[in-house]
Amino acid sequence: MNPVTQIVLTDLVCRLGVSDAAIERALVTTLQHFTAESRNPIVALTGRTPAQYLDTSLTTPRFHAMLASIALKIEGREADARLAWEAYVQREIATATRAHEALPESALLGDVEAVRRIGRGLGFGDDQTDQLIPGIVLTLAMGYYYRPVGDRHLTLTEALSRVTADELAEMLRHASLSAAGRTDDALRRFQQGSH
Repeated sequence: MNPVTQIVLTDLVCRLGVSDAAIERALVTTLQHFTAESRNPIVALTGRTPAQYLDTSLTTPRFHAMLASIALKIEGREADARLAWEAYVQREIATATRAHEALPESALLGDVEAVRRIGRGLGFGDDQTDQLIPGIVLTLAMGYYYRPVGDRHLTLTEALSRVTADELAEMLRHASLSAAGRTDDALRRFQQGSH
């Protein structure tokens, strides 16, 4: 364990009031989760190796939020664990919302009518498209940490500004399938579209 990791874990022990043993068990469980995630075929399609994905994951708010939530669960503090995770999700939603609101109208995701036209082209009503967009923006925001090396200097707003019509159409199709509970179909569609 390197000194930075030790400092982070010590901070969590102090901040959450959990034992060292709970943090260590939570760290193992969280690392196992992200290691399994790093082997998902989708990660390979993004051009990252499992090791690169895992290395990037260690610095994300999602990793730290999951670690804290699991440690609280291990200590038997289920309600605190749920509240900690929900607080993380709310922070991510707020960040995604602010970035989306800051988009210029010239950006596709900043032009409501252009987004709705793409939705209509896919057979979606305007209301359905409007309901899917916040989830898509949140998904993009949560994946912001894993953006390609050449795009790491971009702010989240700048990254959202780069979404193209073809990318948005694919994301709308994927989100629609996921919203309908057809996650296997959504995953297959994503994998096919990435080849």
